[in-house]
Amino acid sequence: MFRPLVAVCAASLFLSSCSVLSIAQSTTTTTTTTTTTTTTTTTTTLPPKLAPTPLPFPAMEYRLNQVKKIGGKITPKSVVASNTGFVIGQNMMYTHGVSVYDSEGEPIKRISDEVPRSMLGLEGEGKVTGSPVEADFSADGSFAYVSNYSMYGRGFNNEGDDECQAGNTFDESYLYKIDMSTMKVVAAARVGSVPKYVQATDDGKYVLVTNWCGFSLSVVDANTMQTVKTIKLGKHPRGIAITKDSLRAYVSVMGLAQIAIIDLTTLELVSKTKVSGIAPRHIVLSPDEQFLYVTFNLSNTVSKLSVPGLKLLKNVRTAERPRTLDISPDGTTLYLVNYTANQINVLKAENLKTLQTINTCWRPIGITYEAVKNRVWVACYSGQILLFDLVRSE
Repeated sequence: MFRPLVAVCAASLFLSSCSVLSIAQSTTTTTTTTTTTTTTTTTTTLPPKLAPTPLPFPAMEYRLNQVKKIGGKITPKSVVASNTGFVIGQNMMYTHGVSVYDSEGEPIKRISDEVPRSMLGLEGEGKVTGSPVEADFSADGSFAYVSNYSMYGRGFNNEGDDECQAGNTFDESYLYKIDMSTMKVVAAARVGSVPKYVQATDDGKYVLVTNWCGFSLSVVDANTMQTVKTIKLGKHPRGIAITKDSLRAYVSVMGLAQIAIIDLTTLELVSKTKVSGIAPRHIVLSPDEQFLYVTFNLSNTVSKLSVPGLKLLKNVRTAERPRTLDISPDGTTLYLVNYTANQINVLKAENLKTLQTINTCWRPIGITYEAVKNRVWVACYSGQILLFDLVRSE
């Protein structure tokens, strides 16, 4: 996920199938690549601290071309890039751990999700295991924050799931803090049940976590790793987008088809706005913060909303089950995965016109724009990560 530098597979309502929709003005690119197998490594040799490389032309003038495929013992639910040359993949409970790569796609380390009970403030000796699902980096790339879908070990007996409803009682889970200089989990914060999306404020003060089965948003102090506020939002909150001044957060509430606005000064819910679509999942702000882009998982659409009023400006159909999206640093281009269509869409941000459609590995679920090499990374539940270069025809 690009941000400016500053000083699953369970069957559920949200994974149900329907017919694939055709996309107007789309083309398909097929590229043969060499597979690079990922292996677990304990090396702590770090790449030099890098910085984003601006494109010489608008991102919408480039096409994606697959250049690498990462395999091995991975089951990435999400893939997230820092602006300092790291990309991390979260492997859920299927293969566990956080896979760390450099910007070339070479494996650096597999960070274990097993931590001492004492780190969680739990009594007794021994360890517990997490299940990394989503992540974000601090603005300077020094730390990664990783949510765990559920925890495993003594005292954790009531695991949540994607089907949770009001009145269900599940174990609360934890947010990990990883020091990227040591590649180790250094702290954990208790959040709600089935935490999903994570985003850190650019001022380094808070980390926000949506709790899918807790129907809430956890506000975590990034320094003390204590939850300082839990804000009730309603059924199945998911995506988060935070303004660069760290004063306001937008949160998608999938089960209510709403976008919530949170004041990060008072930590209070400001408003909840009904949106035109079913199951708003992922949201991103444009770099100038004039627009909010939303994927609707069940209506198979993407919307462009005005900010701060959240007025609908444009709505288009996509292929089946649009999930995660990211935006180019210049704000001209959106990159979107369609989960059950096994495709990526590249959209022009101005009018949501489809610029390119690419077939992917099975069940693409995560996508991120890596700004050091200007590459798009795609995570597939089938156990692969695809890397795409941006190529411009002269």
